[in-house]
Amino acid sequence: MRNIFIIGLFVVLTSLPQQSQAGGFEEGFESVNDLQNQGWTFENRSDFIGDFFWTQGVVSLFTAHQGADNSYILGGTGQTAGNILCDWIILPDIGFVEQLNFYTRTESNSPAADRLVVAYSASGSINTGPCVVDQPALQAKGAGTADFGDFEVIYQVNPNLNAGGYPEQWTEFNVPVNGDGRLALVYFVENVGQSPFNGNLIGIDSINVGAGTPQGVTTAVPGLGVWGILILLVTMLVITHLPRKA
Repeated sequence: MRNIFIIGLFVVLTSLPQQSQAGGFEEGFESVNDLQNQGWTFENRSDFIGDFFWTQGVVSLFTAHQGADNSYILGGTGQTAGNILCDWIILPDIGFVEQLNFYTRTESNSPAADRLVVAYSASGSINTGPCVVDQPALQAKGAGTADFGDFEVIYQVNPNLNAGGYPEQWTEFNVPVNGDGRLALVYFVENVGQSPFNGNLIGIDSINVGAGTPQGVTTAVPGLGVWGILILLVTMLVITHLPRKA
């Protein structure tokens, strides 16, 4: 009877699904120039393209959140030569994402307001938009119709372009996604070339994307794993070799 119980227990426990491991994606921006070869997409949709572009961090401005002092990605208002800055960083296709985590900041005592948009394309398409349309008719007012292409805005850092509203120290943001489309970070600033002359510079660092369980999919019951099975086997051997009572 004891042996039947042990065998049954072993079959039940070892047949439990193993605990699902959260798939992950991390980027510390050690080499910005290599990102395009790793599936990243950059697209500047500003009203007039400037002569500046996403680049390696500059230590004289501030050091990275983690890693080498210059291991962050840096953007600036020179990415537009007009009034609307709309420069996209599209992350690689990394499957289902539960939450996007990243750090961002501008320089200390920044003289102008900045904004960073987190956008999500549920379809997986990477068709971008110019952030706002109706240009140049509404350009003087700095307010047009939002246009992010196949993406929708799911979060904004300093959405109202408030002076001093963008963090001036590395600050972490956690954005729920719960989908398997594509993610983008968009440096989006209006009224760059006219009063109130928004936009200065931003850094982004330490991106982490963890995969979770899609809606409607039951999370597996934690299993024993390799070590648990080995411990169970040893326990069974010990029990089976215990002397029986007379």
